[in-house]
Amino acid sequence: MVNDLTDSAPLSRNIAVWQDPAETWSFIKGRVALYAILKAAGIGPGDEVVMPGFTCVVVPAAVRYLGAEPVFHDIDPLRLNGDPELASKLIGPRTKAVLVQHTFGNVADLGELPDFCRREGVLLVEDCAHAVGAGLGSSPVGTLGDAAFMSFQWSKIASTGLGGIARVNNQELARKMVRIYQEDFAEPRWMKSMVLHLLSTLHRQFYRPEFFWKLQDAYRWAGSHGLVPGSSGRGELDDDTMPDGYCERFGRPRISAMKRVLTPLPDQLVHRQRLAKFYTEQLETTGCFLPEVLPDSTNVSLRFPVLVHNRDAMLEVARSARLEWGDWFDAPLHPRQANSCSFGYQDGCCPRSEWVAARLLNLPTHPKVSADEAQRLVSTLMAEGDLVTGDQITAMMATEAS
Repeated sequence: MVNDLTDSAPLSRNIAVWQDPAETWSFIKGRVALYAILKAAGIGPGDEVVMPGFTCVVVPAAVRYLGAEPVFHDIDPLRLNGDPELASKLIGPRTKAVLVQHTFGNVADLGELPDFCRREGVLLVEDCAHAVGAGLGSSPVGTLGDAAFMSFQWSKIASTGLGGIARVNNQELARKMVRIYQEDFAEPRWMKSMVLHLLSTLHRQFYRPEFFWKLQDAYRWAGSHGLVPGSSGRGELDDDTMPDGYCERFGRPRISAMKRVLTPLPDQLVHRQRLAKFYTEQLETTGCFLPEVLPDSTNVSLRFPVLVHNRDAMLEVARSARLEWGDWFDAPLHPRQANSCSFGYQDGCCPRSEWVAARLLNLPTHPKVSADEAQRLVSTLMAEGDLVTGDQITAMMATEAS
């Protein structure tokens, strides 16, 4: 899925764009960074934001909190990224922004979108939550449009527990960001910052892949009961009412945490690339579907995606064998227990996304996955998984077209 790179220098260059204080602003979560970008752009009631219907529900939620409407387009199932031609067709007089997402660290094909958006005066925003360090040619992701955002949430490329960065490449928009950052976003409570610092320290020091399921269950339970700052509260999945405390900065006491996790990131990304190459070489022997990549792209593989017809059964295998397999995105608006219609998604509007989401499984690539553990993960997948082939993807697309 990724280029066979062992040189961390290009990765360091791609990461550096998120560390420029003149062009970046830090927030409590990546979704809040997106909200800030759209707010600074003046997006509000009556406006539309075009985005792929294959994302986390908190992304369209940020649009709805401004009174604007998300408009969803389907994905290219061969790359698991939004289809730029479908996005272009949805741009109309009410469109104020287009969102592109680099899913799992696989750089998205933007097609003619950048030129089209410039001609139409539409903001182009990159969702880089999965892709910090990736790039296309000599251009890092985050610099391909007018603005971008990334995430430091637990499961992302670099983690500080929670946190996110907005990057703005447009001078006029940057001036507006300065103002709203000062006026509309508050510092988080001291206790919240300290709890996040403690949790991220414990996670960094003691997390092991074999603990994945128990820790995930415990964290989600504690977050739902307000015992720790969770990634998403229950209310964020139910309706489009902005939760209390949403508009927060990352917090001055924790800025050093961002620098601390970004500094060793290039070497960690090389590890992710090597694991992705190993998974690819193993799975190619089965003839299963593997996502295509753009020529001249540097991909970073947050997760390594595969498609299986028996996804729920495979997750049960993972629990019992203590294998760190993930299931996102398990719906066009992940997670599947979210009330998608509250965020503008109508069942059937993105049939390719729905087909893929019902079959998607992903393997971890983070630094604590050893070579032995990677072998155990992929061997079990090959033995137990009813793997989707490329021909089955083609058949799905043909059925949809007819």
